[in-house]
Formats: sequence, C-alpha cells, structure tokens
Amino acid sequence: MRELKHQHKYVIFSGIIVFIKDSIIPLFVILASVGKKIVNKHGGKYILVLLVIVFFVLIIGLAILKWKRNVYSIEGESIYIKDGIFKTHERVLHFSQVHSADISSSLVQRLFNVYKLEIDTAGGDDKSEISILLPRDEAMEIKNIVFNKHKKEDENKEQVLQEESTKKITSSLNDLFIMATLSGRILVGFFIIIAFYSKIDDVLPKEFKRRVQVYSEGVITGAKGISVIKYVVVLVFIMIVISWIISIIVTIIKYYNFTVTREEDIIKLSYGLFDKKEVTIPIRRIQSLIIIEGIIKKPLGYFSLNVETIGYGKDKGESTMICPIARRRMLNKFFEDILPEMNITYDLRKSPKKALKAYMFFRSLDEFVLMAIIAVFVPYGYYIFITGPFLVFWHYIKFNDNGLYYADNFVVMTYRSLSKKTVIINKECIQSTETLQNIFQKKKDIAKYKVAIAGDILGKSYEVEYMDINYLKDIG
Repeated sequence: MRELKHQHKYVIFSGIIVFIKDSIIPLFVILASVGKKIVNKHGGKYILVLLVIVFFVLIIGLAILKWKRNVYSIEGESIYIKDGIFKTHERVLHFSQVHSADISSSLVQRLFNVYKLEIDTAGGDDKSEISILLPRDEAMEIKNIVFNKHKKEDENKEQVLQEESTKKITSSLNDLFIMATLSGRILVGFFIIIAFYSKIDDVLPKEFKRRVQVYSEGVITGAKGISVIKYVVVLVFIMIVISWIISIIVTIIKYYNFTVTREEDIIKLSYGLFDKKEVTIPIRRIQSLIIIEGIIKKPLGYFSLNVETIGYGKDKGESTMICPIARRRMLNKFFEDILPEMNITYDLRKSPKKALKAYMFFRSLDEFVLMAIIAVFVPYGYYIFITGPFLVFWHYIKFNDNGLYYADNFVVMTYRSLSKKTVIINKECIQSTETLQNIFQKKKDIAKYKVAIAGDILGKSYEVEYMDINYLKDIG
C-alpha cells in the first residue's frame, strides 16, 4: 500500500498565481466585449463584480484541487508521482536511472521554507522529469535517498567521520568582484541601460524631453570639436561605470557564496543570494573537466572550471560550472580536495612547427580578404590594415596553445578560441575519435583530431587542429 504524500501547500499559492497569469487577459477581453451587454440584459451594476468574484473562487478551487491530486511516494529504490486535475498522469522513476537531483529556492519560497526538488535522467529535454515543491527537510531527505546517502539518526559516529572527510572550496566576494569585472557581463549592463532608456523615454513628459534636446543641441553647437569629443568620452565612461556596477550586482546575486563540496562519491554545489540553488553531481557521471582561462583572466592568474556530464547542465549550460573563478594556485587544491580522480600529470604534444605556415595562411586568408574589401569600398577603409599585425600575432598565440596528450585512462586537449581551454576527458566516456585531413594537410602530414563524448541529445565533441599525423596514428 502506497503512502501518498502531498507537496508543500505553497503549491496552492503558486497555482493561483499561474492560473491568474494565464487567464487574466482572456478575462479582460471577455468583460470588455460582452460586459456591457450582460449588465444591460440582466440589470444590476454589481453583476460584473459578481463575475470577477466567481472567477477568483474558481481559480482558488482549481489550485486547491491541483494540490490535492498531486502526490508522491517513495517506494524502495524508486519514486512514484501522480499529478493532473482532469487528466491524471502516473509515473515511476527508478533511482538507478537518476543522473541529477537539484534543489533550488527563490527568496519568496525561502520565506515559506519551500524548496524545489528537480530530478532528471539522461536523454531528457529541458523540462525536468520530476519537479516537486517540498519543505527543505523533505527535499534533502529524498535527495539523500536518491544518492544512497540516507543515514539513521543514531549513526552519529558515521556522520562525524563524514563531516571530517568533507572538503569544500568557497568563492569569496572579492573573487566574484574580479569575475564581474573581467567577464562579458558588462555588456549586459549596456543592454539594461538601453532597455531602461527605451522604457523611460515613453513615459517622460514631452516638454521635459524637448528642453533636454534643446539644451543638448545648444551644448554641441556652442562647443568646439575637442569639447564634443570630451563630452562623448565622458558619456561613454559613465555608461561603462554604470554597466560595471550592474555587472557586479548581477554576478553577486547569481553566484553569492558559491561553494563546491566533495562528499564521498558526489560533488555538491550551492550558490545564489535570492534564488538559492543546491546541485548534486555524481562523480561517476563526470565525463570531462574543462579549465577555462580567458584573455584577461590568464595573465592575471585566474581560471574557471566546467564539467560535462550526462543528464545534467540543462539550465542554458550555466549549471555545468563548478568553479566560477579562482586563482591559479587554487587549481592544485581543487584537484586534491574535490576531484582527485582527474588529478593527473601530462606532457602535451604541441602542433609541429612545420604546420605553422599553413595554419597562419588559412586562418588569416578570410580576414585579409575582408579587410581588402573594406579598404576598397569604405572611405578611409585602408586604416583597417592596422589591425593586420595584431591578427597575425593572435593566430600565432592560438597555434601555440594547441596540444594533445593521450594516456591509458585520460585524454587531454588544449586549444583556444577566445579563451584557452584545457579539457581532461575520461577515456571510458569517449564514444568516438576522428582524424580529419584536407589535401593541403596531407602534404604536411598534419591533421585535425576530434573526440566525441556522450550527451543528452547530440553529445559533445572537442577538437584540436594541426597535429602530427604520425602521433595520431600511434595513439590509434
């Protein structure tokens, strides 16, 4: 006999909000189109008020019914879910198929001690297999059961030993400050400023906008050329500062108190100021680890870490981040404390020097053709050739960052797009490898090496170009 349990009563409140959001516009359309006819036909000026009251009573009733009919039960090594108002859905999910169980809670939900538990399997879409709202204790208990971490209350000694073996790394506010400054989130600030201006421009009084326009035109007309440049520079500087402040606020809100913890065979992530998230990653699900060093981060000694897993990272890729930013000296500590399974030493085989000329030629060809077109058809376009040496130098850096290491248990690849990436791949997770050559590369005995690993839908692949074909043949 199943012991069915209800979700948190907060489901009623959230259900009411969802029902209102989905039906409020149709309600206004109906009242606007037939409201007067109803009043004229049936009389009474309170008939519309009565209809609105009936509408809200119906919504509240549906929300309560939804809460009553949405139940779950833990049955040994599986979880049973039953939901639906008019059409009932029943499903059983075995814990052996679970790849991730994440907990999150918004600021409002935490006021009511409500946490969302999302359970996923491999091959799912963007929507979680199971998503239920529970009190924190119940959500954590189910999560522990899923990952076989459920302990009895009297096992105090085992809990103490587990706490002593727990290791964690936390990103400080200073780290997040650096991350916001060095990341592309400053561009988000520009978009927010533009969006804010477009919105406020619609509500500002016309007389106020006219005076501002007259004043601006007067300043520009009365100023000399150098003064106009100063005004533009000051304006751009102010926008950059505002964007930087917005970037810092957004980053701290999202990644506040980012903590990665190693507990036996799982990694736990927790972060967020208002929208608190707690994520669990089983070690056995990790297929690759990516060390990312940005253009500015690398010279300053900072990096970030991502992992690729099956059945995880569905929140627009952001959930694969297990370290948003840290100093280079923390990398050894991360491998020792959090992921010793991938703590390996390796000697990279770099791209051979004989491939440099071909690499530089084919990488620069399209860009110099484009520059030539700009120089011909755009006034003063020939100044674009000033960027030529910088592009050549940039491609030289990218060539030198190519590298490959192949061992019994791991494959290590390094390459650069904008950021330098070092990928450590568990060989057991490799689905296929490819060696690709064009006719020019065959003459130089060089080739592209591509590794594909499993993924939720299309999988994931990494590639490093212009490697020695003889070395690739040796590693198979």
